[in-house]
Amino acid sequence: MKKIILAIDDDETFLSTLKDIFEPEGFDFKTLSDPSKAEQYIDRLNPDLLIIDIFMPKRTGFNLVEDFKDRGLYQKMPKIFLTCLDDDVEKMTARACGVTHYVTKPFHPEELVRRVKTILN
Repeated sequence: MKKIILAIDDDETFLSTLKDIFEPEGFDFKTLSDPSKAEQYIDRLNPDLLIIDIFMPKRTGFNLVEDFKDRGLYQKMPKIFLTCLDDDVEKMTARACGVTHYVTKPFHPEELVRRVKTILN
């Protein structure tokens, strides 16, 4: 059975790029460009992993995972922040929120795929 990845990012072009990277690797890759619908999608899809952008207009990645943590939702679901922020404070904040991994843009697609496979195995 294919592992399901849900990517949450307001940039639909970037989501399409991620889909092009992960689908040939055998993943069932789903995308969501509206973070305000995250819980609805997660509950419906039951993904094995979340890839989340930090900067989104309606709801930041930090707000999203902090809400999950505060409400006791999806705590065992691995989460990766994929963002242009390369700052130690943000990385520490991400860990405190329960984000498993932090990847900065630009990134090497092969390395991201390798990391995801390691997390899911």
